[in-house]
Amino acid sequence: MDGSSGGERKLGRKVLVVGATGRLGVAIATALARRGDVPVLTARDPNKLVSTAEAIAAQAGVRAPETVCADLARPAAIDEIVDGVRLRCGTIDDVVLACGPFPRTPFEELRREDLERTLAVHAVAPLLLVHAFARDLAARAGAVVALGDAGTTRPYTNHVAYLTAKGAVRAGLMALAAELAPDVRVNVVELGIVADPEADSDPTRHHRLATRSQLGRFGTPEEVVHAVLALLDATWATGEVWGIGR
Repeated sequence: MDGSSGGERKLGRKVLVVGATGRLGVAIATALARRGDVPVLTARDPNKLVSTAEAIAAQAGVRAPETVCADLARPAAIDEIVDGVRLRCGTIDDVVLACGPFPRTPFEELRREDLERTLAVHAVAPLLLVHAFARDLAARAGAVVALGDAGTTRPYTNHVAYLTAKGAVRAGLMALAAELAPDVRVNVVELGIVADPEADSDPTRHHRLATRSQLGRFGTPEEVVHAVLALLDATWATGEVWGIGR
């Protein structure tokens, strides 16, 4: 096997970043490129994919990453991503699941289609993607790292669909860790709230949300990146849920 089995993880690995145009997906893919790995980007907006790949190339001083456009809410997305990866780079070594939609829906307005789409994007499609690439990952002592949410154990309001989906991610990834061991490592980073000044300029709301954390502040994308890279590199860790920013 190549890579991380029983020793140090080598750089230069192809890492599929799912949700690569979201704020955290961009930060993770950029960090991977900067340290010598080869991110492969997938997201649903083709224009954002192109601009993200160009930005990563400029910031990391590398050639633009390969991209595969697919909407995870569509059943066809799995085959589209697999076919795109095979065509553009042959295979992958690792997977980072950074699916980004964070729909805020008051409970009384929740519709069946909201729940189904959110579950498809955050839980169903990621599990099917890992299933589709399981042999590739096993052959390369691969790793899967997914972004979860601390709200699954400390829930907040107006996000029933999202938190239900993230709870499914946690359970599903732990099941995958058991199924794929010892050849593939599978771990979750469960996040508190990551600061996004552009999304919310209400200082009162920011203060209220920040005080939910025991550390009394929001996290940063860089802190999320650090945790993701650490779990990609942790060759003796699987089935772990690493909570940060609780």
